Amino acid sequence: MPRGKRFFMPPTYFSDDSLLTLGTLVGTLAPSAADFPAVATVPGFTFRFDPQIQAFERSSTSLGSVFVERPQTVGRGKFDVGASFLYVDFDELDGKSLDGYALPPLHHDGFGPNLPPAQAFRKDFVSLSFPRFTLRSYVMSFSATYGITDRWDVNLLVPVVFTRFSLRAHAQIHNIGSAELGLGPDRSGVHFFDVPSRQLGRDYSVSDDKTGVGDVQLRTKYLLYSNEAENFSFAPGLTLRVPTGEEKDFQGIGDVTLTPNFSVACEYGRFDFHLHSGVEINADDLDRSRVRYAGGITFQLPDRLALLTDLIGSSSIATQKITAQAPQFGTGGEPTGKFVSRTAGLRTDIVDLAVGIKAAPSDSVVFFFTCLLPLNNDGLRADFIPAAGVEVSF
Repeated sequence: MPRGKRFFMPPTYFSDDSLLTLGTLVGTLAPSAADFPAVATVPGFTFRFDPQIQAFERSSTSLGSVFVERPQTVGRGKFDVGASFLYVDFDELDGKSLDGYALPPLHHDGFGPNLPPAQAFRKDFVSLSFPRFTLRSYVMSFSATYGITDRWDVNLLVPVVFTRFSLRAHAQIHNIGSAELGLGPDRSGVHFFDVPSRQLGRDYSVSDDKTGVGDVQLRTKYLLYSNEAENFSFAPGLTLRVPTGEEKDFQGIGDVTLTPNFSVACEYGRFDFHLHSGVEINADDLDRSRVRYAGGITFQLPDRLALLTDLIGSSSIATQKITAQAPQFGTGGEPTGKFVSRTAGLRTDIVDLAVGIKAAPSDSVVFFFTCLLPLNNDGLRADFIPAAGVEVSF
């Protein structure tokens, strides 16, 4: 250090409370981890009332999809209840294993007057890795659909979520630039987790289990057009999602969303072709709005057995900005009362393939089993997501 020249000691941003990347990570994962696929409001059996014979008759010969909404309705006065179980073991983030995952380094950006070249200080950084990262969700969903008219259905979906979260993180400060300049009491750098002990590394761990109600969904749909001769139908719908689940426990997205949508279906012989799409408008943060889409084919074997193949996806409309704040610390490790913020951008396209089977042992009971397989690496993903359930119509 040249004699006679006074250097301004940069604030020490790296502290227990200033691991900005860890806060950003949790803020990123929480909405993704709670975005479980919802079972369709339409059960395996759909009905319409025939005034000529004064009785209900099947409005579709297909048992339909599990997760893709169809235009058909349950029928006026009909009531359908269902329960489904879904298990998610999240093990990858953007295609990288969560165990051993490392976040991009957090660089020191602070500088003031009389500093050496800023790029030297930008070489100081903290790395954050996760030797252990476990996030599992067990979701039991209860669904009830009622036919107000032959064309108008309303539905309530209530998920109960058990979450298991276990994390061990290691943070390491690398005083590269400031050490090259010979800064600090022993010329080894100026950034430490604890200034008196000159601590450069620190381990963090958390492990917890939580059970709670997830985000409740209120859904409705109106069969606007149905052509029996061509076996074609169309229905607009609306979904309201309310943040009844705890976001910090990975059981809710934390926002109110409203999703106008539509469903189209066409039956041809034993094949049922269906398409569903909508725009999920996030009322609390428009940047978190998404386009949701799904479509597929149900192949009806005998009347009581069907094979299902569906493509289910969602895409961000805008790049989401995630901002974390942390207190700024002085050279002696004391809080300065000021804060520094860091913003990260997030944009994801989630695409899954769902394959499964439906079986109807009676005219009012349908069982299903399906498995979702990821087709891309965006976001927080599992190798596969098994799901099973039962529907009962009255």
